[in-house]
Amino acid sequence: MTYVIDTSSWQQLFGCYRRERFPTLWHQFGELVSGGSITSIKHVLREIENRDKNNGELQWSNAHLELFPEVSEIESQFLREIYAVPRFSHVVPAEIRDDDSDEEQDEDPDADADPFLIARANAIDGMVITQERMRGNRVRIPSICRHFDIKCGTLDDLMERENWSF
Repeated sequence: MTYVIDTSSWQQLFGCYRRERFPTLWHQFGELVSGGSITSIKHVLREIENRDKNNGELQWSNAHLELFPEVSEIESQFLREIYAVPRFSHVVPAEIRDDDSDEEQDEDPDADADPFLIARANAIDGMVITQERMRGNRVRIPSICRHFDIKCGTLDDLMERENWSF
């Protein structure tokens, strides 16, 4: 399984699981990275750069730039599919849309990355890893993933799926 990591999960990993306190977790995570089972997107790297909390997240991310690729054509096509669903159209940035819509973007600062994460997971048959949860009718990563039948879970779900225990 390839995991597509959202900003919220990078925050959880670096903020709650410090390397010096959780060496086994970081060793196992490193094995997933080395094995090509961890990826993200360029938009998430930009969010990390914009809010680096001096917890090593930006330094680590810059040392692993291959995990943050540009959007592929397949991903761009899927972004248009997301936009075609009226309930989700506001989460897709205007530069991807086929129209000249001036709709406001979601106020969530991580919203820009959301559809790109989902498109990446779809393109590689991966699983989106996010700390977001379903909340009523709000459009969040899990609700879009559910609509398109894309696997989605939390960092804890990743650990469970990999059968990690500490």
